[in-house]
This record gives sequence, C-alpha cells and structure tokens, in this order.
Amino acid sequence: YREGSRFRGRHFSLVFRRNTLGYSRLAVVASRKVGPAVVRNRVKRRLRELFRRNKGLLREPIDLIVIARPEAGGAPWPEVQEAYISSVATIFRKRISS
Repeated sequence: YREGSRFRGRHFSLVFRRNTLGYSRLAVVASRKVGPAVVRNRVKRRLRELFRRNKGLLREPIDLIVIARPEAGGAPWPEVQEAYISSVATIFRKRISS
C-alpha cells in the first residue's frame, strides 16, 4: 500500500506497483460496506474474472490491489467491466509508462 500508486474509480480503487517476478498478481478487498457476504463474494469473483480475462492489457508485470467500493455491489456486469478496462488502460498510459 505504501509504495504503490493509486487510481480511484467509481466502483473500485486500484493500488498498483511494478514487480520483478515476470507475472502480475492480484489481490481483491471487499469490506462489509460493499454489502452482505453474498454480494461481497460476487464482487470479488467478478474482479478476479476481469483480471483473468484481460491479462493482455497488463503490458508489464504489476502487483494490483483492487479495493471494491460500495457502488460495486449493485453495479451491472458491463459497467464494472468497462470501468476495469478503462482503469487499467489509464494506469499504463499515464502512470506506469512514466
């Protein structure tokens, strides 16, 4: 958390940092503010699936922490998917490449 950079979005916040492992890693955090256990687990599954499906967007290995916000609990899948893709693209376009 301390050494990473942050990107705040509507549905989640991203904390990211380059790593030297040769592959990217993901951690997902969903507090009780997101909703009951069923909703938190659904949000975490969705975010892990987005990471898995969109590994091609990660042009270099990073450690990525996704912190779900309460808005993510009721958001439809296409909205969360678009937010994730645009967030990762922004990270690599503006922050990591510099």
